Order: sequence, then structure tokens, then C-alpha cells
Amino acid sequence: MAKSASPDNTIAFQGELGANSHIACQQAYPDMDVLPCDTFEDAFAALTEGQARLAMIAIENSLAGRVADVHHLLPQSKAYVIGEHFLPIRHQLLGVKGADLADLKTVQSHVMALGQCRTLIRDMKLKAVVGADTAGSARQIAEAGDPSRAA
Repeated sequence: MAKSASPDNTIAFQGELGANSHIACQQAYPDMDVLPCDTFEDAFAALTEGQARLAMIAIENSLAGRVADVHHLLPQSKAYVIGEHFLPIRHQLLGVKGADLADLKTVQSHVMALGQCRTLIRDMKLKAVVGADTAGSARQIAEAGDPSRAA
């Protein structure tokens, strides 16, 4: 978890910069600083430990359903819902420069994104690999430089 300058003006979220939750923070609270957290547990901890005033937590989506971890963590955190933000998601399949669709073997992303794209993943005969979040998976694929992997 990164540190932020002013907890009173900070919103925590699960994922890396560029993740869907980060985009939701920017849209709903454009004047707040963001605090990326590795896990949902870390985002709730940032809130309860005073590192952030708010947390943007994904609860469900229209295609893949509820985010199971959150439904267990929210009651334990003593946090409460103060609003909601709807973020339309448009997934893109990303690979390294020079990669060809015919050579892809795996696709890595957040479990919810994989669920939303499961029909295409199955049709393309790709192996789904769960990553911590969408942006982190894209970064890992870019760093690996393997044309058989996508995010």
C-alpha cells in the first residue's frame, strides 16, 4: 500500500493505477488523491486505520455478479456504504508488440474481468489466469514480453 499526503483527501481502492476501481475513483471523486492497495483487505485497512477518508470498493457487476470477497469483508470492516458509482466497462485484449491472436495461449486479468469475457476466452481456446487486477495484469504481460500471453 502506498502512502498519501493527506488522509482527509484520500480515497483507497483495490488495484494499481489504471485499474477499473482507480477510474471509478477519478470519476466519482476527481479532486481526491488516490491510494492504490494490493487487496480489498488492504483497502479496508487503509480506511479503518485512517490512511484514507473513503474507499471505492467494487461490490458487484452486471455480467459476473457479486464480488464475493467484499461481501465477507464489508461487515468485518465496520465500514458502511455512503454512495454508489456505476462504471461501464469495455474490455480490450492486450498483448505485446508483434503478438498475433493465433499465437495466444493465456489471458490474465482480474477474476471478474475474466468472468465477463468468459465466452470469448472459451471461443479463442485460451487458458484464463487470475491476476490481482486488470491494470496489474496488463503491466505484467507487458513486462514479460511473451507473445503467447495477453491481458
